[in-house]
Amino acid sequence: MDIKFFYRNNQHSYKHEVIITSFAIAISKVIELPDTLEICLYPLEENVYGGIDKNRINRIGINYDLPLQDVPKILTHELIHVHQKHKGLFRVTPDGMCYWRGIPYTKKLPDEMTYDEYRNLPWEVDVEKKQQDVLLEALKLTNNPK
Repeated sequence: MDIKFFYRNNQHSYKHEVIITSFAIAISKVIELPDTLEICLYPLEENVYGGIDKNRINRIGINYDLPLQDVPKILTHELIHVHQKHKGLFRVTPDGMCYWRGIPYTKKLPDEMTYDEYRNLPWEVDVEKKQQDVLLEALKLTNNPK
């Protein structure tokens, strides 16, 4: 897996890159991901931990200011979204329209929704169902690589 890192208004972080690279490789053994990933490490707004890029299937953002021990959980969440986009389950058009399993769903931005509205989006419900199992399986693989 080829992973490219991007930074904005922050310093290069070898620790972030090592954690993200090893964990992304482990996750790729649990769920199907594209061969290349782009990880943007940016300072994000308070209570924003990560996000997907609406235009690129393989690009996510991770909050640079997260404690390092929280990075695997947030990375897992965002890489499940990458998996959804990679498999064609979830799509966001350049104008912001979201499709789930080919059906137009919403053009509303997350910051225009209540927390409950956001959590009940079908792609978020799907992540919620899978996240713990994918996280635990990836942790096993990183602790016992074979």
